Amino acid sequence: MKNYFFLFFICLLSIIGYGQQLQLEKASPFTAVKWTNDMPIVQYENEWYELLQLGNHTATALIAFCKEQYGDKWKKRFSEDLVEVLKAMGTPPNTQVKLVLSKRTSQKEVLGTYTRQNRDQVWAYSKAQEHIIKTMPAAQAMADISEFQNSLENQSSYIQITDYDYKAALKNLKTKVKASQNPIDINWLAHELAQIMAEIGDRHSSVKNEGMVPIGETSANWQLPFSLASLQHEAVALNWLETKEHYGYVYKKYPFVKTINGKSITKLIDSLAYRSKKAPKEAKFSRGLAEIEELGMLHFKNNLKLKKEITLRFTNGKTDTIVKLQLQNKNIQYESALKRTLALTSKAIQQGDFTTMARRLSGNIGYIALPRMYHFKDIQGLEQYIDSTLISFLNTKALIIDLRFNPGGRRDLIQKFAKYLIPKSHSPWVANVAYLRTSQKHEVHASMSNRLLYPKNSKVFNDQDKRAIDVFLKNFKSQRSFDKSKFSAPHVMVLKSGDTPYKKPVYILVNQDSFSAATVFTSAFATLPNVQIVGVTTDGSSGNSGVIHLSNSSIRLRVSTMLSFQRNGSTLDGNGTEPEIYIPEPERQILYGSDQQLQQLLKIINAQ
Repeated sequence: MKNYFFLFFICLLSIIGYGQQLQLEKASPFTAVKWTNDMPIVQYENEWYELLQLGNHTATALIAFCKEQYGDKWKKRFSEDLVEVLKAMGTPPNTQVKLVLSKRTSQKEVLGTYTRQNRDQVWAYSKAQEHIIKTMPAAQAMADISEFQNSLENQSSYIQITDYDYKAALKNLKTKVKASQNPIDINWLAHELAQIMAEIGDRHSSVKNEGMVPIGETSANWQLPFSLASLQHEAVALNWLETKEHYGYVYKKYPFVKTINGKSITKLIDSLAYRSKKAPKEAKFSRGLAEIEELGMLHFKNNLKLKKEITLRFTNGKTDTIVKLQLQNKNIQYESALKRTLALTSKAIQQGDFTTMARRLSGNIGYIALPRMYHFKDIQGLEQYIDSTLISFLNTKALIIDLRFNPGGRRDLIQKFAKYLIPKSHSPWVANVAYLRTSQKHEVHASMSNRLLYPKNSKVFNDQDKRAIDVFLKNFKSQRSFDKSKFSAPHVMVLKSGDTPYKKPVYILVNQDSFSAATVFTSAFATLPNVQIVGVTTDGSSGNSGVIHLSNSSIRLRVSTMLSFQRNGSTLDGNGTEPEIYIPEPERQILYGSDQQLQQLLKIINAQ
């Protein structure tokens, strides 16, 4: 069915642009090009893919022509002068072009658009790549470690509240570098720094060697021959049953995976999937399982070797069985049916179709799904639709707001829903407190105002707002102390009730994949008297990150400069927002896809 839609899409575009002759002399459908074994790895929509075909030309044919025509400059011509290449081949390009792209074990067809902006990005990336190196002298590595430490101490927010002894860790790393008799491998250094960054606990911060490309590394494509899902805080091994269209256990007698190559699932997550090491328990385990499914890639990221045959210990909690299996080049990662449904809803919303977003459930209960934290300026009509829907729900028995699998985004929805969720008796409502690493104490910072966060002296606040801020800050105490001289004055999010607040119970349904702005939404309303949080602890995290590159290695650092607190004083990072009604994903939902969490919540509401 997907192929039919794609063909229809191609036909439609042929009328409006696909067949239009490109007028630009310098243009590209990609934003960057890398090379592995003389084959192009292209960046399309911020993802890297192996290029298999461009229009009617295979990548192999294009490369062969470039090598013959342009000699030792063939890579430069392909990357930066693609229009010239295609004209020389007798096939001047149209504005749009079919691209066949491959990533790991899957491939897809997309429509690329030739633009000058894309070509300029390709050129800039190529220039930057000229300076990328794989190893460097120990002295340069030492300098980069010092630069990393300075960046943490001068910019990082969470470095101020961590218990982790990063100075000792960096001292130990310098000792390793000094003791090395060989040039320092940049992949190794990036990995060591990434582990230190993960220990600090800020999920919007990261370390990456952008020159590390997995394509061409055979073992990086190896994946488990089954899917993994979290059930009762354990890892279950599942197979997709094609004829029955649901999941089943790989070994029904021994459903849980206990160890892989002698290491427990928990230890594998802690040692290899360290990016989420400080995430709340459920989120850490769920994200860790997704990385373990791609075991080859996980080992590649950790600079580790992996044999294709692995030894697994399965268990039922009482007895175990040991099995040897081969890893495979096939992507069969577990995918929640609910996540697929919400993804389709999100796609429809972004295309202006809101019909699957909200409905009335049995018992006259209003339901609205928020699969992403949308920016109203990006989706025409969404704000009006939410207003009309919530007004139509004013006579319902209860309201459910579904934020499961919501990865975050902007904060427009927080401000919009506040008008309906906050009782007039609690308005103005201070929903979030944050501090920015800066010497400008009382300035209004754009990176904060974009998050609806302002200092008390901001012109956006009236006298009533300021009184509410004073009362709140007088009683507010962060669970962890920090040196406030290194931060701005507190920035607060103040929300207000509207003309027609919703007066019945509100239930915000979340899970371990409710992240960033979605968890800010959750925590913002969590302590209101008419609101209850339901489901599983959110993934937390609320950052404000900037990017720098270390001087010698060009390792990319993303460092978050904001401390973000919930009303109870706990940080969003590492804590998330806990539910008042705990409803984990049950077995039937995992295997068969039926939304048992929602059904259980409906029973609770209707029983009341």
